[in-house]
Amino acid sequence: MTSRLLALSAVSAVVIGSSANAAIISFNDSGLFAQFAANSGAAVATENFDAYSGPAATFSGVVGGVSWTASASSAGGMYADPGLMSTNNAGDTMFFDFAGGVNGVGGQFFATDVNFNFVPSMIMVGLADGSGFIGLISSASQWQGFWSTGPAITSISIQVMGSGNLYPTADSISVAVVPAPGAVALLAVAGLAGARRRR
Repeated sequence: MTSRLLALSAVSAVVIGSSANAAIISFNDSGLFAQFAANSGAAVATENFDAYSGPAATFSGVVGGVSWTASASSAGGMYADPGLMSTNNAGDTMFFDFAGGVNGVGGQFFATDVNFNFVPSMIMVGLADGSGFIGLISSASQWQGFWSTGPAITSISIQVMGSGNLYPTADSISVAVVPAPGAVALLAVAGLAGARRRR
């Protein structure tokens, strides 16, 4: 009985220790985010929403091998203008969910009026673990990103602070996934096998 308790205590200490070392790193520069991703063994893929238009309950797609779904906090759903993704109702929160999660995510998130014109506003970008970013977005070209050193990021939310007449909008969304160690080893083995065949 005592040995079982000691084993459980050891496992608990490892789990707590692992989560205590996890962190979310914030970025405000897409180039720095891409360099950090590359140094971590990941490539950054970007969805620019050019293929989406009009209203829909949700939108979905695949970017860099990652399936994503965009949805809104109300039944009003989503609305896309080629190159821009937004909620259909002003004041709603926009969500992006990632199947399987990602190590890093970022994009250009801001507020627009009913005609998709940029409006300087306070924006909150949140992650499922409660971390995030709140700041004044004064240009549609501003960029915010996040990298998790622990559990994968499974979703983000974008919300306009303090105004019911503006729409949370995304001009693009970028994701980065570090390949699992097994996948990297499998690719290396495949590369060696291919090299042997050529000789």
